[in-house]
Amino acid sequence: MKQLLPVTLVTSNHQKAYEIGQALRPYGISVKPRAIELDEIQALDIATVVTHKVEQAYALVQRPVLVDDTGIFFVGYNHFPGIFSRYAFMSLGFAGLFKLITPGQRAYFCSYLALKTSAKAKPVLFKGVCRGRLLRTVRGPSKPKMPYDNIFIPDGDTQTFAQLGVTGKQRYDHRSKAVRKFARYYLNQL
Repeated sequence: MKQLLPVTLVTSNHQKAYEIGQALRPYGISVKPRAIELDEIQALDIATVVTHKVEQAYALVQRPVLVDDTGIFFVGYNHFPGIFSRYAFMSLGFAGLFKLITPGQRAYFCSYLALKTSAKAKPVLFKGVCRGRLLRTVRGPSKPKMPYDNIFIPDGDTQTFAQLGVTGKQRYDHRSKAVRKFARYYLNQL
């Protein structure tokens, strides 16, 4: 039986690191977060961006790495805000976003986790999607690093991700779906 290699989670977002760590706990997999700012290429496709980031992360860390990239997509807008979600919020804030969306507008989050285990290994991608609707009011505790959690209600619930908390959110969310796919793959490597 092969022994699992420790994995470094490269992210500068502490909330993201916490959520990924919590989602991996039931699988007995732990990751060591490492705050490294990675260059983000400008592309509309999250898979392209996360693949570039994991290659860059591996070159810097020289050990198995895991990188996450996520975007929220407003249905009716072509790829928006998508990979530019953070920048859209930083530029528009809630007030500006509320001018773009209608109450109950459909949206979805899409996350990719990328794993790279060696210099010669191709990155392995794990995708998770969560569909829901948008609010034009902020609900739940403030999440400065994940502001869309305050205005997004996943299908099957009546509360925003922020109101659900980490445990409640993980029943539905995109990142947890990608993490579970990664965990099954990773444990299968034993």
